Amino acid sequence: MSFVKRFFFAQLFCAVFFASPFLFAEVEVKEEKLFVGGELRLRNENQINFASFVPSRASVDDDAFVLLRARMSLRAKPVDAVQLFLQPQFSRTFAQEESTVANGTAIDDLDLHQAYVDLNIKETPLLFRLGRQELLYGDERLIGNFDWSNVGRSFDAIKMRLQWKKYWIDTFASWIQRAGGNQYFGGVYGHIDLHDALSAETFALLLRDNDGGLGGGALTLYTLGTHFFGHVSSWDYALQHAFQVGTSGNSSVFAYAGHLHGGYTFDVRVKPRVGVEYNIASGDDDPANGKVKTFNNLFPTNHNKYGYVDLVGWRNIHNPRLSFGIKPLASLQLLLDYHLFFLMEPADGLYQASGAQLRAGNANASRFVGHEIDFLAKYAWNEYADFLVGYSLFKTEQFFSDTGLGKTAHFFSLQTTARF
Repeated sequence: MSFVKRFFFAQLFCAVFFASPFLFAEVEVKEEKLFVGGELRLRNENQINFASFVPSRASVDDDAFVLLRARMSLRAKPVDAVQLFLQPQFSRTFAQEESTVANGTAIDDLDLHQAYVDLNIKETPLLFRLGRQELLYGDERLIGNFDWSNVGRSFDAIKMRLQWKKYWIDTFASWIQRAGGNQYFGGVYGHIDLHDALSAETFALLLRDNDGGLGGGALTLYTLGTHFFGHVSSWDYALQHAFQVGTSGNSSVFAYAGHLHGGYTFDVRVKPRVGVEYNIASGDDDPANGKVKTFNNLFPTNHNKYGYVDLVGWRNIHNPRLSFGIKPLASLQLLLDYHLFFLMEPADGLYQASGAQLRAGNANASRFVGHEIDFLAKYAWNEYADFLVGYSLFKTEQFFSDTGLGKTAHFFSLQTTARF
């Protein structure tokens, strides 16, 4: 199917489903101990000049397709201390080239996204959650549900929370059984509201992947860090850092990452906000010296942090960012971001939002990766439906010229979500 046909098919499909909120706006099933909900999300994506970035797409430079995701949620409380939650999910990709369908974020599948039981211990601050569940912490730079994905992310895990008025502590453990080798992920994550203007979080995380290290060996990774954030009058701010130690195959690991942002929202009708941000993550200056210095940002939600084209992640990177946003209407938000990308270590290469290496490194290459401009419009029609329109431009710089091809890429998205 030609690009033009796929493009118009995708737009037509999306237009038809834009009416979907009408189907759900008045639907509500609610009994005393049974709650039923659902979500239908449809997104049209258009990618232009992507082949030079993704080797598996060498013959598909431009692509347009539609992603459909449907979720049904069932929540039951047989007794006050027990809650059951079930969330099956169906995801489907339409009108995409066969050579590009098999990616980890657009799997055609009927699956169980979440299925867990909550146990509340009466008259204590204890809550236990056991089963398949989403894990979301902080601003999801290290642990998130990656909701932009057509599949999303959930964990088979057990979690214990100690909850008080101004602070909580989570202890969790998760596992993935695989034919090649199992993966285990867990840790302790705490949150405290120190002041009306300041909250703090600290964490200690462990990732063990039996075949995820160098040379197919085991990966054992300890991640320690803190996260401070809050608001002071019209100012908002955040500071986060993380350190990693461990082993990858026969190599030792020492890596770090940081995030800093500040913003100011003007007290006028359209609420304009101006923000500045800086992200840094260590890279490996010599991949062959037996020491791994590339930061691993674990299981993040990266899409809204390092550019919507998703060509850059929180690994081996310097990333200054400028942001501007306004709210012309209470239900409409317009956002504009500008990113600059530089490699920490050119020898380590460029890593995309998924964590995979996008372009192999070269010690003699330039550090200058490129620029990205993102525009996003969000419209909340009512409590049951919202719409999103986005356009992004990624302009390559000298690093791509030094290591191969690189074009100016364009990314369009049109999304509607209906829920009940």
